[in-house]
Amino acid sequence: MAADRPVDPTSEIATDFDEGISDDVQAELSAVFSDDDTTAGSADAGGSGGGDGSQESAPPKRFPGRRWLGRARSKEASDDDIDGDSTSTATPKKISRKIPAPTSSPAKTSSVKPSASGTKRVVISDDDSAPAPAASPAGASRFRQRRIAIRRAAGRRRLRWFSVVGIAVAVVLVVLLLLTSPILSIRNVQVEGNVYADPSVLGEVISDLKGEPILTADLHGAEMRLEAIPWVREVSLSSHLPSRVLIQIVEREPIGFYGAVDGFNRVIDRDGRVLDVIEGDPVDYVPIRGTGPNLSAGDSVGQPFLGAAQLVNALPSELRTRLLSVVVSAEGEVSMTLTDEVEVLFGRPDDFQTKLVGVVNEIKKQGSSKYAIIDVSSGEPSVR
Repeated sequence: MAADRPVDPTSEIATDFDEGISDDVQAELSAVFSDDDTTAGSADAGGSGGGDGSQESAPPKRFPGRRWLGRARSKEASDDDIDGDSTSTATPKKISRKIPAPTSSPAKTSSVKPSASGTKRVVISDDDSAPAPAASPAGASRFRQRRIAIRRAAGRRRLRWFSVVGIAVAVVLVVLLLLTSPILSIRNVQVEGNVYADPSVLGEVISDLKGEPILTADLHGAEMRLEAIPWVREVSLSSHLPSRVLIQIVEREPIGFYGAVDGFNRVIDRDGRVLDVIEGDPVDYVPIRGTGPNLSAGDSVGQPFLGAAQLVNALPSELRTRLLSVVVSAEGEVSMTLTDEVEVLFGRPDDFQTKLVGVVNEIKKQGSSKYAIIDVSSGEPSVR
């Protein structure tokens, strides 16, 4: 039988479980080898038929250690061949002790099973269905830290969005409070540059501005109302926190006045705009002799009265000091009267710049000579 084949005890058979066998398994193997050796000794004594009866029985052998583990594996293989439990015997191979098992390899399990002959054998099984080894504590800790970091980053992003939305809402609320708060309402209105502007209209504008929220007050509408005053050429309104509004007015400069059909005088500026309607003759303005149209304050007069106003505005200083009046004829021609009873004829109210240059040159040319008329209606000055 294969169990009776001699095995060299000095030879060492390498196995793949030399280093991983436990003390309990070693004890069981020692018991197996002790039983086998005792049975073999009895069989040898009976076979001889005449053995010495006084011979003492040998003491039970102890577990021989590592080098006898190969014999145990050989006996188990032989028993398996006899019983038909094993289909092949693998050649044992020696492996390095310090090579770690791959993490992806199937788990190895060992167990002690009795064979058909009653002996015990160690079975090592590579079971693919064994549960996967648990993750190492270090890997689990890194995974947990990564998950915590992701959650914290998401929380910070949400916090930033909430902060932006909260700030925007707070700004809107503050603005609304300021718009409705009396702290920023208009309480002081200052006016600069007004002399002839209608005080009643100006007072109404100021009254409407007071008490309004300074940030939403209709300053443009107030400007348009003030520009409608005939005497006002330009106007600007500016707000100054917390409660002051400044009105700056540039008034029109009157040039002269003419008498209308209705008997009232119209004061006009260089643009022909009627600034005021008065009864008497003002002494501060140049009189424009002739009968003009009935116009209201704020309207604009046309030619030839517009030409007369432009002529007065264009006079050089040496002629302005000598000017007595401007005359507009029924034919629409313009002339002016100077001191020393000198009359200057301009003809049609056009090209005043060239005609005035001729008048000035002719006066200088004549010097102290006596003359009564300077005619520049044709473009060339003549004296008579």
